[in-house]
Amino acid sequence: MKPKICFIMTDAVSFNVLYRNQLEYIRDSSNFEITVICGGSREQLDILRARNLGEVVDLNFQRKPSVLQDAKSLVLLTRYLLTRRFDIVIYLTPKALLLGSIASTLTMQKRRVAFSVGRAYENFSGLKKRVFQGLDQLSFGLSHEVLFVSDSLVNVCLSENLLKKNKARVIDNGSFNGIDIDVLRPVEQMEKQKLRQQYRVPVDAFVICVVGRICEDKGLKDIGEISESLKSENIHFMFIGDFEDDIGKSVVDRIMREGKGVYIPANPKVEEVIQCADLHLFLSYREGFGNVAIEAASCGVPTFAYDVVGVKDSVKQDISGQKFQLKDTVIVTEAIKQAITDINFKDKYPKARAWAIQNFEQKELWQSYLDFYLHQTNKA
Repeated sequence: MKPKICFIMTDAVSFNVLYRNQLEYIRDSSNFEITVICGGSREQLDILRARNLGEVVDLNFQRKPSVLQDAKSLVLLTRYLLTRRFDIVIYLTPKALLLGSIASTLTMQKRRVAFSVGRAYENFSGLKKRVFQGLDQLSFGLSHEVLFVSDSLVNVCLSENLLKKNKARVIDNGSFNGIDIDVLRPVEQMEKQKLRQQYRVPVDAFVICVVGRICEDKGLKDIGEISESLKSENIHFMFIGDFEDDIGKSVVDRIMREGKGVYIPANPKVEEVIQCADLHLFLSYREGFGNVAIEAASCGVPTFAYDVVGVKDSVKQDISGQKFQLKDTVIVTEAIKQAITDINFKDKYPKARAWAIQNFEQKELWQSYLDFYLHQTNKA
C-alpha cells in the first residue's frame, strides 16, 4: 500500500512558487500518494492541478485573518481529514500552520509536521507579538516534528521558548527549494548587455536589482532614501515583484519618473533580472530564509542586505555579499557608492557561486526533504 502524504498551505500560489518542481520530484522519486490542500484563485488552482501531483483540495482558505472564515475553514479541514488517514501531514505558511496543526491533531493523523518558513510578526512588539507567538507555540506543541527553513529562524524561536529543542530541525543548510544551478548562472558581458537592452536598462549604468514583494517590510522606504542619496550617480534600479502597499508603489513610481529605474511585474524568469544586475539589494526587515540572495549568488551577483533573521543564513559575509545593521541606510549608501566607483567590483566576490552550489543545490536539497518524509512514515 502506498504511503500517503498531505501538504497544507494557505494559498495555491505558494505551492506554485515555493514548491516549484519539488513536489514533482517527490512524486517521481518515491511511491508517495500526494494530496495538497489550500485555497487560492481559480487560476492558481488550475495551474496546481495541471501539475498532476495528486489530489488537489480547495478549502477556500483566506490569507487575511477572519475569525468567522477561519473557523469555517477549520471545520471544513477537520471534516476532510476525518475521512482520510495520512502517514504524514505537513502544514506551512501562517494560516495553514495553525489550522493544519489543530485539524490534524483532532483527527489523529499519524505524523504531524509543522514547517516554519518565516514569521510575519518578527518585528512586532508587546501584546500583538505575544499573541502570534502563542499561536506558533500551539502549532509547534501539537506537532511531532517542526522543520525550520533556516538556522537563525529556529534559533530565535528557541530563544523565545516557543518549542523544545528536540522537536526542531533544519534540513541541510536551510532554504525551502534550493537553487537550479543550470538556470541561475553567471552570464558573459555580451549576454548581460543584450538582457539590459531587452529590459530597457542602460547598458553603461550600475544596475541594482530589487526582487520580491514591493512593500515597506521589504525595505522599500529605505531603498527610497538610498536612491535619493544616489541621484547624481549613474545607477539604474530594476524592481520585480507585486505591489503590496502604497509605500512601495510610491517609491518605485518616483524612481521611474526620475528615469532611474524600471518596474517588471512578477516574472518567472527572475534569473534574467538578476543577470542584468551588478548588485542585488535586499533590505528586507524579516525573512524566513531569503532564497533570492542565494539565487543571486548562483548568478555571480553579490547581495547587500540587512543582517536580520533568515538573511543571516542566505548571505555569506564577504563571500556572497555584505550584511549591514537593520535600517542603517547611511552605511548601505556609502557601500553602494564605493561599489559604483570600484572598477574591480564585479570580481570582488569570486566564490559566491561555488558557495551557493555547495550549500543549496536544488536536487540534493529535495532529496534530503524526501529522505526526511520517508523517515517520518517509518515512525507512523
